[in-house]
Amino acid sequence: MRRKNDAAYKSMFSHSFVVKGFLHDFIREDWIAQLDFSSLERINGNYVNDHLREQMNDVVWKVRLADRELYICILIEFQSRIDHSMALRVANYVTQLYLDLGKNRKNFPLTASGKLPPVLPIVLYNGEPRWNAPLELEELIEPGPGRLPDFRPHMRYLVLDERAIPEEDLQKLKSVAAAIFRLEKAHAAECDGIVHDLACCLAAPEHAELRRDVNAWITRVLLPSKASEMGWQDWKLDREIDLEGVATMLANRAQRWNQELLQKGEAQGLEKGREEGREEGRIEGQAMLRHLLVLRYGQLPDWVEMQLKEATFDQLKSWSAQIFSAATLKDVFGPH
Repeated sequence: MRRKNDAAYKSMFSHSFVVKGFLHDFIREDWIAQLDFSSLERINGNYVNDHLREQMNDVVWKVRLADRELYICILIEFQSRIDHSMALRVANYVTQLYLDLGKNRKNFPLTASGKLPPVLPIVLYNGEPRWNAPLELEELIEPGPGRLPDFRPHMRYLVLDERAIPEEDLQKLKSVAAAIFRLEKAHAAECDGIVHDLACCLAAPEHAELRRDVNAWITRVLLPSKASEMGWQDWKLDREIDLEGVATMLANRAQRWNQELLQKGEAQGLEKGREEGREEGRIEGQAMLRHLLVLRYGQLPDWVEMQLKEATFDQLKSWSAQIFSAATLKDVFGPH
């Protein structure tokens, strides 16, 4: 599954539209505004040996900075597990790139001052534990006595820890990368709205290939990894469907799952034959509905909290049936 995820990520990030949005949304540097994104060009990793080429192909880009003959080469390494030697791996990638730039000036010209272009190495991490590996190469090297610490090589990389980004921040961003990160973090019952937004974002004909790559990642990698959350033990698609079809299918499945959860709580309460049992089921349903409402619509106003607090079990069931088709909170609860 990890290899499938890495390959799918690399396919999506081999599209300039994704890279442009990613840089704009997640690299907090003033010079990003000066990049000429029309000049984005993918580099195919010809400068590395066969082993490294397999890992790096389609993830290195170059772009002009304003109107100067300056190239920014962006190296993105997709990582799902913490690698404490990452600083050494990144240094190897960047060094190989510079060696190639130095000997192939026709295809990769130096800057106006005759120097190598800057490189921005990015590690994109989507694992569960927070990234804690050293970010600087010299941290991996024993200092030694005397002046030996001065001779340690210096090279730093930028890590983007997807799961450390607050959901409210991701919701404000419109890039494909932001939607991908949201889907990685989302519960299966919350994915339909995000997939629908992606389908709208990629509706233009020029995004047809990217749309296929995103759809392949969602159906072949993302959803199988989330299937157990909703009891989809036999997860598979009977046929190939587009992103909008995936969004509709997810909404329908999530609605059934939410109804089943509430019905299970009600059944448990009736089986106990006590009002406390039904009340326990009502409280569980109330908590689940609140969780889904917050994820779909953001922070809940006081009138919604009051409605939830005073709701009967049957009201919770009725509202839960509306949540995945309602555009607003008022559509879920009606006039208040």
